[in-house]
Amino acid sequence: MDPMGRLITLAAAIAIGLAVTAWYYQPNRHVEAPPPAPETEDAWLTRLYSQNPKEAAEAARRLEQLGAAAVPVIRDTLEDATADREHVKAAIKASGILGTEAAPVMPLVAARLTEPDFTAEAAIALSFMGRGAFASLKDALGDEDPAVRRESLRSIGKLKERAHLETRAVVPLLERRMDDSDGTVRAVAATYLGIIHESPATGVPVLITGLADPETDVRRASATALASFGADAQSAIPALRKAAVDPDPDVAREAGVTLVKLQGK
Repeated sequence: MDPMGRLITLAAAIAIGLAVTAWYYQPNRHVEAPPPAPETEDAWLTRLYSQNPKEAAEAARRLEQLGAAAVPVIRDTLEDATADREHVKAAIKASGILGTEAAPVMPLVAARLTEPDFTAEAAIALSFMGRGAFASLKDALGDEDPAVRRESLRSIGKLKERAHLETRAVVPLLERRMDDSDGTVRAVAATYLGIIHESPATGVPVLITGLADPETDVRRASATALASFGADAQSAIPALRKAAVDPDPDVAREAGVTLVKLQGK
């Protein structure tokens, strides 16, 4: 090729290169995005404990659509010793959302009660899982960790209504826990004795005792709980009068409110 031909070829190549570069960098150039990767069957589990409320709600809706079909994923996660903390929490939460549909994994959820990282989540989930959860929660009341006793007792109180448990099965447990060595457990016991407000013949006396508890939260919870018994709590009036001058203003206020309610009966 003569020099002139080579020059023309070179100029053409440069022009083509410039044109391609200009096209590539033009601001409105449409580049087709790659198709999204298909979701895995357990994608909802990853998002169920998301910090984004919308994402977590969407995951919960997907879980409810799956129903019992989601149980194998929950089981695999709870049985996986290498599963990370958030995935385990999500699996426990999923069990609670499914409720009685997740009964096959109830023992795996109950086993997490005694693990500090999962105690609260496991107790909450069990409170939605039906009557079958009662035995595990009751057994956990004997645990040496007060957090396990407290959260298990709280869930028993919730399960009473949700699973229609018999009063004679639940109330004595609450009454006995008014003698628990931990104040937070005693406060939960007093609270749920008031919420349930059945068996006044035994419940009112232990709540009267609670008005003199060394822990402020127990005294306050006991004062509030007594109001729910109405006329059946008349025997508490002398103790409530003393509590109405409690050094803690919240206890004094609650005792005063309850006195007004009972004396107005």
